[in-house]
Amino acid sequence: MNKKILLWMTVIVVVSIALVVFLGRQKETNNNGKVVVRITDYPTTPSNWEIANRLTGGDVFKEEGVDVQLVPSLASVGPPFQSLLSGQVDVGGGAWVGWINVNARGGKIKAVYSNTLVSGDYRAGLLVPENSAIHSIKDLKGKTVAVNTLGLAADYVIKLALQKNGVAPDQVQLLQVPVENEEQALRTGQVDAAAGTTNGGTWFEQALERGGLRIIPHSSEYEVVGIPDHTPVGYGFKQEFIDAHPDAVRRYVTAVEKAEKIIWEAFQKDPQHVRDVYAQIAQEKGGNPKLGKYYLPVSPYKAVIKDGDIQFWIDALVSSGKLKSGEIKPSDIYTNEFNPLVKSE
Repeated sequence: MNKKILLWMTVIVVVSIALVVFLGRQKETNNNGKVVVRITDYPTTPSNWEIANRLTGGDVFKEEGVDVQLVPSLASVGPPFQSLLSGQVDVGGGAWVGWINVNARGGKIKAVYSNTLVSGDYRAGLLVPENSAIHSIKDLKGKTVAVNTLGLAADYVIKLALQKNGVAPDQVQLLQVPVENEEQALRTGQVDAAAGTTNGGTWFEQALERGGLRIIPHSSEYEVVGIPDHTPVGYGFKQEFIDAHPDAVRRYVTAVEKAEKIIWEAFQKDPQHVRDVYAQIAQEKGGNPKLGKYYLPVSPYKAVIKDGDIQFWIDALVSSGKLKSGEIKPSDIYTNEFNPLVKSE
């Protein structure tokens, strides 16, 4: 009797697993046979496609024949590639260091677009209180610095800055703090400096405007890396998804770039209107509408991935002994094949 029960339980488990796999595959397409692209929906921050849709009254994804499924973000800070690698979403990414490390460990993922630009036009760097004894990067020795995510861009930018100024990276303690909480941590003395993303942004501008804080000279990613107008992050898919659904990838990237163009061109005509739209969406999502005051879009014509953007970090990882020379090349990490802006150049 017990053997029969065990047999039936085994059958049930096997059938259940098979059903889950089957249903998971069915979710890849909708009723019309189109591939569904699963993307992360951040709970409080307006996405570019939401802003573009509000500006035009349209739907950039539908207009390009893309069906998307929103997958709620479970945490504000975490491994940025985890959801992509685990199959929870189809699109994901983050800093180039992460892309390189994932591919070096055998994870077949490829970036197909970027929506961020490091430019000298933006204020950025490490923040400290006005009355702090820290006036240069050298003064960070023995101090604590808040960063948004350990092991990625801000982490490596700070370590490069320290090395350039004769300070060993292990002489400074980096603490992972969600970017929206870094100002509070800094003002309450929990950390000595706050990095954010070392690339400025809405949080950074709001913190400065409140007063009592200043920027450590030469501590921004733009100054440390020294590459004009480079992309610090990328977004893309698993290679197997690209191979299986190239048309869906092309349509998705076209929609994303279309949204970027809509926002950029609208901002050139009426920046306040775009900022008001950002604030409206943020408030509707339960976010901070005040951040709309500091919103600055990125030019999609400049935020195009280049070999040099990635080669810099490959060289840095090789130099630090974390990567073998020749192990990874930029073409392993990204492709502009699906970017309509590159095609039109």
